[in-house]
Amino acid sequence: MLKAAQSTEQAIYFSGLEAPVLLKNAGALVPVLKQALPSWSFAQTRDAPPSSPCMTVTGHGDGTFLCQTRDPETNKARRWDAVNAVCEMIVALAWEQIQSNPEWLCLHCAAIEFNGRLVLFPNRRRSGKSTLTAVLAQRGFTVFSDDFVPIKIGDDGLMYGVANEVNPRLRLPVAETFTAEFKSWVADSMAASNDQYAYLGIDTLAPRGTYLPIGAVVVLDRQDTACDTALHAVHPMEILDDLITQNFGRMAHSGRILAASNGVAQTARGHRLRYHAAEDAAVYLEDQFRDWSTPVARVVDAVLGQEPTADLQITETEPALFDPCATYTRAAGVSEVSMEDQLYVADGHGVGIQKMNAGSNLIWRILEDPMSLGDISDLLSAAFPNHPPAEITSDSAKTLQQLLHNHLIVPVPPSEGQLG
Repeated sequence: MLKAAQSTEQAIYFSGLEAPVLLKNAGALVPVLKQALPSWSFAQTRDAPPSSPCMTVTGHGDGTFLCQTRDPETNKARRWDAVNAVCEMIVALAWEQIQSNPEWLCLHCAAIEFNGRLVLFPNRRRSGKSTLTAVLAQRGFTVFSDDFVPIKIGDDGLMYGVANEVNPRLRLPVAETFTAEFKSWVADSMAASNDQYAYLGIDTLAPRGTYLPIGAVVVLDRQDTACDTALHAVHPMEILDDLITQNFGRMAHSGRILAASNGVAQTARGHRLRYHAAEDAAVYLEDQFRDWSTPVARVVDAVLGQEPTADLQITETEPALFDPCATYTRAAGVSEVSMEDQLYVADGHGVGIQKMNAGSNLIWRILEDPMSLGDISDLLSAAFPNHPPAEITSDSAKTLQQLLHNHLIVPVPPSEGQLG
């Protein structure tokens, strides 16, 4: 009678991270992991991990692996081949890196060094970010990241991107429009691959933990048809929207995220790159960033003394119920950034950022003093006499409910309201 194969488990502890990755019958992933993370230091042990793993991977013996993270936003179990399982593992490690360094921000973007500074390429669907990264790597540029980059704020307010030392991942197949030289380089550089992706073993990968100041943000605008390659100025508001949207440092205080994103938008060079062919774009960028005549990115608001991490416990409590008869005022600790007529507000607990539309912006301004729904409706009805009062009251109530739900306003105790 055949005996069932004994299950094998091993925990992998990565240098600088607290929680391990737990492998169950998945030792075959270790060589692939080493190819994707060429210089990450880690230790393997068969002892039961003392802390909850950031990810558990279970091998099924047929070349597939079931991946389960502990992150509440991405913890649905998924079954992958070895390359995609390692990709999923790297995402879990990115979250764990933030968990271990909660004061860091983290942006979903590529980061490439140009003459001592980083140029960030925010993630946008079908923008060609990873392909452009590979082309720049082939041309000898140092790669800090092709997907996510931690951001640290120095004591001097300057902002730095931190290298994660993950080999770039290129979508396959390489289009026929690329030069034979690039296609040959890709073939020679493949460290691990499947039918969809290849991790490229490059020799211009910045060592993990290396950091450089941020010099520019380039929004990629890839065209499907031939066009002139050119950089165009981008309004800081678009950069700010991109950086807020692409930030996934959930542990970081939202006020800090808002201030840092505003700092990059206001002080770094901001461009949109319109291009068709990645190889042409790489040559063009090399010429554009030969030197720097502008300052590096820095925080323009005073956040260095602010609490760096969010109070996530507030998300586990039931939001206050809206009382149309109550008086409301702005919550303590909120921070805001105003750019032209657009307003962004972060709550004092640090769990969210709300982009105000024209109506909510107006009500937010009114709430500089304690106000009830009736007070607000009366003010707005007097200001907009041609607008139906009932509609003003209804819209104002919805806005107050949203502000209350997002911890931006609080009810004033009745005694204080009467004194006011």
